Amino acid sequence: MNYVLGSLLFVFIAVSIYQQVQGQKNLAGQLVLIKQQLQHHTVWVVLASLVLMLCNWGIEALKWQRLASQMGPLSYGQAVKSVVAGVAFTMLTPNRMGEYLGRMLYFKEGSRVRAATLTLVGSLSQLIVTLFAGIVGLAALKWSMAAAPTPHPAFSVLLFNVLMWGTAMLLTIGALFYFNLHWVIAALEKIPRIAKYAYFIHLIGQISHVELLRLLLLSGLRYVVFLLQYLLFFSVFGVEASFAQLLAGTAVMFLMLAAIPTIALAELGIRGKASLFIFGFFSSNVLGILAATAGVWMINIILPAIAGSLLLLGIKLYDKS
Repeated sequence: MNYVLGSLLFVFIAVSIYQQVQGQKNLAGQLVLIKQQLQHHTVWVVLASLVLMLCNWGIEALKWQRLASQMGPLSYGQAVKSVVAGVAFTMLTPNRMGEYLGRMLYFKEGSRVRAATLTLVGSLSQLIVTLFAGIVGLAALKWSMAAAPTPHPAFSVLLFNVLMWGTAMLLTIGALFYFNLHWVIAALEKIPRIAKYAYFIHLIGQISHVELLRLLLLSGLRYVVFLLQYLLFFSVFGVEASFAQLLAGTAVMFLMLAAIPTIALAELGIRGKASLFIFGFFSSNVLGILAATAGVWMINIILPAIAGSLLLLGIKLYDKS
């Protein structure tokens, strides 16, 4: 699926983006602007983006360390290694499922499945933050475009209202589920066919509300880092829009990416199409939007994946016993 369907999907999206880029009126001017920006800001942009990338995955490692502590002590260094190894596995699996595989490898046999189930809690906390910020972003974009003297032809109040209410419903369900995990696990353990697997999910129900709130705060902090990364690259590549529009647009783009199933090889193309759809409402700098999206993807995903693939060389899959 990943190598065949993913490759075909990437080619299809890449051709679509290429046609959209070629249709721009001031294509040559945009290329000159990007080259000038890179010449003047290369060093500090690279340093700032690397620092933000380290903050991003450092926060995720702290989340994982707190979750994994339900099973026993885990050093922060081990947490970082397992998170980065998970990023490497995402390049081989659809929809980032490889994150679970990478994190499992740093636990002993017999406890790896339990470790994988704990990652679901961290993913849910990040999703709740993404949904909440997405609603705020949708509301801000709706107000901004409705107030414009000449609304964008693709703008639809009905579509934005449907997206807002649908996201609000998902957020409510997700929050209720998240803060009542102990009830959910207790109910599942009463089902005969699931009861025999209760050992693997029992730890989830033991996470306290205080710890769940801490995980949610860390997810919010990581989300802020995401926003800063995009704002940095949008600024460098000359995407002209107000600060509020860039924030709202990025939040809506994250919401779209959370909702769209992705395949690793097609992920960059999907991110590109999503960013062009959202930021195309208030910016005509197609190349700048694509360059910013690709830059964040390279820094956030490719570099950690390379590091994770090197770490995997030293992992022992099975104990000698």
